[in-house]
Amino acid sequence: MKFKALVAVLVALAALGMAAWLYQLQEGLIVTNMRNPFSWGLYIAMWAFFVGTAAGGLVVSSAIYIFGAREFKPIAPVASTTAFIFAVGAMVMVLPDLGRVDRILNMFLYPNFSSLLPWDLIVLSTYAFLSAIYTYVLLMPRIAERGVLGFLKKDATDLESLRQKSEKYAKVLAPIALPFAILIHTVTAWVLATQLSRPWWYGGLLAPTFIAAAIATGPAVVILASLFVYGYEDRLKNAYRLLGKISAASSAALLFMYYNDFLVRYWWGEGLEYEALAIVFRDYLHIHFLEVLFILFSAIVLAKATTRARLIIGSVSVNVGVLLHRFLLMPPAYNVFAFSIEGWQYPIAVGEVRGDLFSPQPVFVDYWSYSPSAVEIAVTVGIVAVLSLVLLTLLKALPLKDVGEKA
Repeated sequence: MKFKALVAVLVALAALGMAAWLYQLQEGLIVTNMRNPFSWGLYIAMWAFFVGTAAGGLVVSSAIYIFGAREFKPIAPVASTTAFIFAVGAMVMVLPDLGRVDRILNMFLYPNFSSLLPWDLIVLSTYAFLSAIYTYVLLMPRIAERGVLGFLKKDATDLESLRQKSEKYAKVLAPIALPFAILIHTVTAWVLATQLSRPWWYGGLLAPTFIAAAIATGPAVVILASLFVYGYEDRLKNAYRLLGKISAASSAALLFMYYNDFLVRYWWGEGLEYEALAIVFRDYLHIHFLEVLFILFSAIVLAKATTRARLIIGSVSVNVGVLLHRFLLMPPAYNVFAFSIEGWQYPIAVGEVRGDLFSPQPVFVDYWSYSPSAVEIAVTVGIVAVLSLVLLTLLKALPLKDVGEKA
């Protein structure tokens, strides 16, 4: 009954999101709070977030064969399923940011390989494909054992042969999948870090922070999905504890790199990079405080997560913190204008007439106070709801449990 209620809520949110997206397509991106001086917002922040949450799947599955982490083997199919869903979600999240969705075809028809965006699409698509294949390889014996998904049941001899093939293929895929799990975050970070006019993204630490954030949130997503499928079983407690420790350690690494970068920027005391940092602490301090609070809290909770409640609280907390972290990628980047002459910055037209005849507002600005509009929030919630529905459906439909386990 609870599951049906959850599905009903998700369907309603998905419908609301679709309606908001159709409204945005009709009216244009003017219904968002993005403007000419602030061209990336919540949608791209969510894109970066989904890339991170996709990481845990193949990292967990690959660790079984590369690092000998056999504790993860029972939850490996769940892990690779989450990897597939969130990799697809990252690609879908870009669509509402385009305004004109049909223009995504230009990336296929006229790819510009001097830009990192086509490379990011290639890496993400390959990662999603590998995740789907990995899931199938892991589930081959169970699919045959049950005769589901259109496959005929196999006898005991054939099943044993399939189990050996599954193990063999998984060992081959593991060393291929793990580099792609790292690569999707590296290339995504490079998409931002190579933007010459965005000093907030400068530096070689952006890619490592993306990887740290991914290895913090990815295992947390796997924990939540596995608890949904298997519950808090004794045989899985070691796997849950290990995933919690990995997430906690990565959270600590993320915060270290974050504040290392802050210290360097602060030490200069001037320049565009210092200016970007000042925006965080001047205008977005409340969000920064919350992101650090949630990430630090999750690290403390997950480091010694010995109960179901601690696992859930810690896993949710780290995802909330990293989501806020992803959002803060945008405001400092778009509110520092690198084009200047002797300290005077060129203002940028917002692209609309603001105010009225008696109370006109500036059309040219050198700062844009951004917060997502109701349309942006509704579209984002709708996409998250659709992804959640698809994930829950797959977790219910796929034979993720061995025969004899309780459904």
